[in-house]
Amino acid sequence: MASKKVVKQSGKVEDFNPQKIYNACIAAGAPPEVAHEITKEAEEKIKDGASTSEIRRFVLLRLKEMAPHAHDAWVFYDRIMKGRLTIEDGKAVVVQKGHLYLGREVKDIGPPGLSSAEEVKGILKELEDDLDFGISKATINARLYALFMGVLKSSKMPKEEKEKSIQLINEFREKLGWKPYELKKLL
Repeated sequence: MASKKVVKQSGKVEDFNPQKIYNACIAAGAPPEVAHEITKEAEEKIKDGASTSEIRRFVLLRLKEMAPHAHDAWVFYDRIMKGRLTIEDGKAVVVQKGHLYLGREVKDIGPPGLSSAEEVKGILKELEDDLDFGISKATINARLYALFMGVLKSSKMPKEEKEKSIQLINEFREKLGWKPYELKKLL
């Protein structure tokens, strides 16, 4: 039996790879058993020729139901790293440049990705405001992990800026009484 095909946003067609769903769920902070269940459901429900947007909406919906903190971290990561906002039903809006209301203040949305420790500092200020506003520590922790992974994966951020960013993130974690993140390999 031929493998299922998926259509990327660019229009490119590639083989459906369930491991990508599992990895994305784990990276968002879902427990392995939840990531496995969502991957299994996707393998059964995703039809040949489905778009990656359809798959993304399905995965986000299931994450929201099964692991809300992982859903929130995924949406947060999309905003800070990919420059897109996720609306409630899981559809993505790509924002190139402009003003949007995020949280309690108007933010200027620039190109996707992180490029400086100053950007990370601004995001940490936003997380601090969210915490003060009543967002749970579990949600803040999931967002911090997404931010940390975003810093590590950023191709636009020089090594020195990554080091400063990680230091800022770890100082924020320590302020909340949490252990700092440790790098598993050198930057």
